Amino acid sequence: MRKIQLGQSGLQVPTVAVGCMRLRGLGKQEAEQFVQTALDIDAVFFDHADIYGGGTCEEIFAEAIHMNSTVREKIILQSKCGIRSGVAFDFSKQHILSSVDGSLKRLKTDYLDVLLLHRPDALVEPEEVAEAFDMLHSSGKVRHFGVSNQNPMQIQLLQKHVKQPIVANQLQLSITNANMITSGLHVNMLGDDAVNRDGSVLDFCRLNDITIQPWSPFQHGRFEGVFLGNEKFPE
Repeated sequence: MRKIQLGQSGLQVPTVAVGCMRLRGLGKQEAEQFVQTALDIDAVFFDHADIYGGGTCEEIFAEAIHMNSTVREKIILQSKCGIRSGVAFDFSKQHILSSVDGSLKRLKTDYLDVLLLHRPDALVEPEEVAEAFDMLHSSGKVRHFGVSNQNPMQIQLLQKHVKQPIVANQLQLSITNANMITSGLHVNMLGDDAVNRDGSVLDFCRLNDITIQPWSPFQHGRFEGVFLGNEKFPE
C-alpha cells in the first residue's frame, strides 16, 4: 500500500487508515478477521477514540490483534480525546492526560503514535493543552499530535501555545461531502456551493503541512449511512 508522510512528523503512514469505531458490533472472530484483513493488505494505521464504544473498541482491538511488543512495532496507532459524556467537549489538561492513560491501558501499549483532539472545545484554554502535550511527549506516551474537525483559527490558537507540530486535521470529506473543495471551485459566484463554511481549511492545511484525514469517506450526510449501493446515488 502506498504511504505518505503525516504532516511534518516524518512518520510514514498508509494512505488508508482503518477506522475502529464499529468494532463493538463485532464478535470475537469477526473482530479478529477484520483486523487481520487490514494487516494482510498492509493497512497498518488504526484510528481509535476514547469514546468509541465507551472505550470498548480499543479493548476489542487489542484482543483481536493479540497485542504484544512485536505486534506493536508493526502498526501505527492513533486515538482521539476531548469529547466527554455529559459535558460535551473538554480539552483540559487533566482530561487529556487521563484520557490518554485510559487509551494506553485499553490498547495494551505504552505509547500512541498520534493523538488527535476530537472536535473543537470552544472554551479551550490553549495553555493547558500545551502543558498536556509537553507532558505526554516528554514521557513518551504520545509521539505526534493533531486535531479533528477544526477550522484554521482554532488550529492557529493552539499553534500559538503548543510546541509540537499539528500534523493532521481529521475532517469529514467524501465525494458527497466535499464543500471544502467545491467552495474553491465557485469563488465569486452565487449559490450554496460558493459558501465557505470552514475558513478555507483545505488551503490552510496545505500551506501549513497539515495532513487532512477524511473520516467516513463512504458516508453521505452526517450519519445517514454509506452511499455505496444506495439508491439515492445510482451513479
